[in-house]
Amino acid sequence: MIIPENLISELEISELKRLRLKRQSLLEGDEPEDSSLWTMLDIMTLVLAFFIMLYSNQTHKPQAVETKHDPSLAAQTVETVETVKAPAKPGKKAHESELDLLTIEDRLHQVMEKSDISNYSIKVANNRLVLTLGEEISFLSGQAKLLDYIKPALKDMAVFFITEPGYRIIVAGHTDNTPIHTAQFPSNWELSAARAMSVAEFLIDCRVAPERINIEGFGQYRPIGDNTHFLGREANRRVEISLVREAKKSQNYYESF
Repeated sequence: MIIPENLISELEISELKRLRLKRQSLLEGDEPEDSSLWTMLDIMTLVLAFFIMLYSNQTHKPQAVETKHDPSLAAQTVETVETVKAPAKPGKKAHESELDLLTIEDRLHQVMEKSDISNYSIKVANNRLVLTLGEEISFLSGQAKLLDYIKPALKDMAVFFITEPGYRIIVAGHTDNTPIHTAQFPSNWELSAARAMSVAEFLIDCRVAPERINIEGFGQYRPIGDNTHFLGREANRRVEISLVREAKKSQNYYESF
């Protein structure tokens, strides 16, 4: 319980006045006509102290009751806290994830610079790191068998990927819009998927964990260049190897039984 300073002062002043009157009466040798005077003064002082304490309790209680029982105020407070704090964590995580990817990008550039290949690009986009390999360094036209030229670089990539176990590896094949109709590849979809499979199998042979790898084939449906121009078609014939932060693994469905 907290007693206001002004009420404490009043109590102290009253007590001092009572003591001063009593002391003065004793020094002068005067006795009051009524012997119960000092007793009444003591009782009045105690009553004053009681009312001060009562006033103090009444002063502080309404604030506590109002805060506790006012649902609208409580809801407003919770809403304000959630509005301010909720975006903080996702924003912080996104920033840390981007910094991690930029660091990995720099390291992967160092790996690729040691190889003999030049037709590649690395970028960070949509919260993933994407390494793009051109067709002319990876496959013959219309084929899905890896060229020997690209294999040393893929080995170095595999070693690098092993050092980053917290990232899933997505291998995606892409083609231009030139139609293909062969017994092996009835369409560009089959060709793009087969090329992605060839890269993935090579990485697995280099001891990259197969459960980390996803394979995608997009055919001609995600171009990055103009298919009406030969340079655009050349850019579209590519394999992309993406690193995406591994999500927290959920419990296996069959393990729940």
